[in-house]
Amino acid sequence: MLRYAIKSDLPAIAEIYWSVWHETHAPLMPQGERDRRTQDFFLKRISAFAPCALVSEQDGKIVAFSAWQGNLVGQLFVLPAWRGKGISDALMEATETELVKSGVIDGELHCLVGNDYARRFWERLGWAHSGEIIEPAFDAAGETGVPFWRMTKTLSGEPG
Repeated sequence: MLRYAIKSDLPAIAEIYWSVWHETHAPLMPQGERDRRTQDFFLKRISAFAPCALVSEQDGKIVAFSAWQGNLVGQLFVLPAWRGKGISDALMEATETELVKSGVIDGELHCLVGNDYARRFWERLGWAHSGEIIEPAFDAAGETGVPFWRMTKTLSGEPG
């Protein structure tokens, strides 16, 4: 079942976010960034996205979520045991539908360079590589930059 997230979902969403981020993103990030990404960090971060977050609930448990702000899809995370079951496809389709309902024509997301699995997923769903951007992160010396693939997609039939 897909639905909008509610406040009581935030701890479960943050747990998924923390766990999957450390599995998929941490190996590609500087140590300082990995260290600062605590469970509390993810709870605070997802709380800011909560008005625009969907969850996938299976057997009464949240197993995946997506979140966005404006036209930017910021998160799509699925617990490992639930991958390959169509949940990510359904969740992204619902996310794109919600973006269009809010007036978004051209969607954007940032995929960490080196996360080839995720990039193939996005491309399979029609998202196109549109260059690279640098996002701030932290290493032992302080703030640094980490490269991300900028992925875009026209979500409605109208060009942007």
